[in-house]
Amino acid sequence: MTPPDILPFASVRGTWGAMGAEVGQIFSPLIGRHLDAWIAHVTRETGAPRAAVVAAAQPYAAAIQTHAPFLWEELEGMARGSGIPLEELLVLQARAEVLRAKRLARPAAPATEPPGECTTFALGGRRAESGRTLFGQNVDLAPFLAEFGVIVRQQPREAPATLMYMTAGLLGHNGLNEAGVGVCANFVDDPGGWGDGLPRYLLSRLALREETAAGALDAAMRPPRAASRNLLIADAGGDFVDAELLCREAGLIRGQDGLLVHANHLEAACFQGYEKPTENSLRRRERLEALLAGAPEPLTVADIQRYYRDHADAPHSLCAHPFPGRDVQTVVSVIGDLERLELHAAKGSPCRAVYATYTIATCRDGSLSVMVRDAYQPAPA
Repeated sequence: MTPPDILPFASVRGTWGAMGAEVGQIFSPLIGRHLDAWIAHVTRETGAPRAAVVAAAQPYAAAIQTHAPFLWEELEGMARGSGIPLEELLVLQARAEVLRAKRLARPAAPATEPPGECTTFALGGRRAESGRTLFGQNVDLAPFLAEFGVIVRQQPREAPATLMYMTAGLLGHNGLNEAGVGVCANFVDDPGGWGDGLPRYLLSRLALREETAAGALDAAMRPPRAASRNLLIADAGGDFVDAELLCREAGLIRGQDGLLVHANHLEAACFQGYEKPTENSLRRRERLEALLAGAPEPLTVADIQRYYRDHADAPHSLCAHPFPGRDVQTVVSVIGDLERLELHAAKGSPCRAVYATYTIATCRDGSLSVMVRDAYQPAPA
């Protein structure tokens, strides 16, 4: 087998600004390509020129400065390290908000249904090997984003060390911290529309500063939200919760019998009747729950890797690939182990990739940070 195509990895420590600068320097070319590709995507979708796209991101600066000043410091450092202007890096932090704003501003824009993105889970107790808490996500986005994924390990001075998946230049998406808290973030829509507040991707970073799932939930719900977001939060103690966060309302779903699964439709009791779920979201959610609930116990990481490669119910499959009307694919598959403090991540569609294992504990003891122990043999493309 040829050497696997795995996600680039960076390990940084120090102040928020110093860590941002180092990540910016390490990934500068990748950040630049991600920024250009995203702006080109917004332009194709909305007709907005580059200057208008950058301008649309600027109002979000105040919310970051007010509600997550440590992230503003990190972003300033990333601008220094990468050589990319801060105002352009703001586009990546608010990329979904900017895209939607420019779509709404387009004259006579046709109504479009947002595509479902991502299928998440958490499980523990008797369901998981050695009673551990496992969580994860197939991240389904525009296919071009697959090439920009990275794993970043941070050792800040004033918060738990973290191990996170993100697209280069974006400050957060999903991951875990050394206290044993894990976060996945996926799309839900708010029928009432989006507004002002903290960009949705950054809510994960607030959660990962905490030491319990309950604390992480409180931190993520505290600031005003610019967009709707679904957060699945778990901790090593076996507590996990799914928070459906609309801009001004929130609905919580607790795990049942050691299992919690979510896709992209609203399920909280308080949101019943708010929307009509898409077939794609319903089928993916049902399939993952059936696989996890019906499997022989206890489940291992290898079992879940196999399930996230599943193509049953295609084109509405867990391992997502584009089909007419939905130009979305799985750009990364991430599975976290909150006892071993490991992320297992497959770059791109997991049916075509191996999972590499990234560790957080090694930032303390200096041993290997990244390894491949997945025996899967991807079929030739």
